[in-house]
Amino acid sequence: MTKQEFFELIDTGREIEFYYDGKGYSITYFTENGIHRISFCEFDKELTDVATFEELCEIQVNGKSLISIIESLDEDAFDIY
Repeated sequence: MTKQEFFELIDTGREIEFYYDGKGYSITYFTENGIHRISFCEFDKELTDVATFEELCEIQVNGKSLISIIESLDEDAFDIY
């Protein structure tokens, strides 16, 4: 998936699940006190909440940025809701 395709999914509020290195991850959203946030987590682990797409892309998973992981996966690796 390209960075632009990923941005468009995040920009439209699509929830995303994917597997990487044998572990499942999800991206969801919530609003708190009128502020929209993006949540990222490994399944059943602690959430990491960010405010922007750029912050989301920089989250580290096993020493790699999330955007580099997203760009390395085939489109069929994602479940998009």
